[in-house]
Amino acid sequence: MLRKLILSTAVAGVASALGGAAPGFAQDVGIFGEGPARLCNTVIDSAGNPVIDNASDAVRQNQTFECPEEVMAAVVEPAAPPPLPDDGEVYFELDESDLTPDAQAAINDMIFDIKDRELDGIKVVGHTDTSCPPGDTQAGCEAYNQTLSERRAETVGQSLVQQGIPVGLITTEGVGMNDLAVATPPRTVNQANRRAQIQFE
Repeated sequence: MLRKLILSTAVAGVASALGGAAPGFAQDVGIFGEGPARLCNTVIDSAGNPVIDNASDAVRQNQTFECPEEVMAAVVEPAAPPPLPDDGEVYFELDESDLTPDAQAAINDMIFDIKDRELDGIKVVGHTDTSCPPGDTQAGCEAYNQTLSERRAETVGQSLVQQGIPVGLITTEGVGMNDLAVATPPRTVNQANRRAQIQFE
């Protein structure tokens, strides 16, 4: 039976170093008219040619085997980054800038969502309702609430830093009685307006 023997891969010099026949690496060995079977770990001579036995087959060493198919690695597209979490809000007691237990719990939940995200920044915006200290003028009321809103934003920012968020990512600002969540008349107590927004960028 006519066979063809073609050396596919050999390392020249291995045989010379070993003084004659040496281990081969890969040969195409097949029957004429059929696709070649690729064999690994056959024997080659000092010239890098396969050693042939009387049956016109390449001499096989122990553990000669069919070479595994060469499979190109699949190109894996990088996964799209997860979307940013929704902006959050925390709420405050009247005339207070300290975090309530509920507010701290809400911040803890947000930290769980954002700690491993690549964020460009976090903006904290403090707000107040339109209530005022007794006897304050309108101008005094606005100044009081502006300062209170800034303290609320700073308190939230400090909590984020304590939870491991880099301080350089955080900016804070207060807007006082502006940008109410719920429209109310002047000097009105409203918990929904006593808040700080946490915006992810």
